[in-house]
Amino acid sequence: MAKFYTGRDGSLLLDGVTQAKVTSWSFSSDLETLETTTLGESHRSYTPGVQGASGSATLLYYKADDGTNDAGVLLKKLINTNTAGITDADTVLFTLRYANGDNFNDIKFNAYITGASLGSNVGEVASAQINFQVTGVLSEASL
Repeated sequence: MAKFYTGRDGSLLLDGVTQAKVTSWSFSSDLETLETTTLGESHRSYTPGVQGASGSATLLYYKADDGTNDAGVLLKKLINTNTAGITDADTVLFTLRYANGDNFNDIKFNAYITGASLGSNVGEVASAQINFQVTGVLSEASL
């Protein structure tokens, strides 16, 4: 039988731990193409160049009593007082997942948090928006 995936099937994991307070995520992969057209040709031609990926997520600003599932972990990768700036140690291991029972469709990668914003409105749960840039090759893409 066909399976239509919905937001209820999606999740975001950090270092293999599900972050249940994520309300949405998006992922985009792109390829730069290099033109190889030569003089005298009447049609453009291309060859693959550099591949990249990026995305975003919206999370509820939440921290469990036991310190797990803390939205601040991601935010501190960019919003911090570290005078040395951002380093290689600030990468995050993401897994974006669609679940179908015990079967998982995962995209796993290391990324830098490249943007973070917080918001708060009367009568609403506080939320944070993050943007990320994938670094290196995807470690899994089981779509």
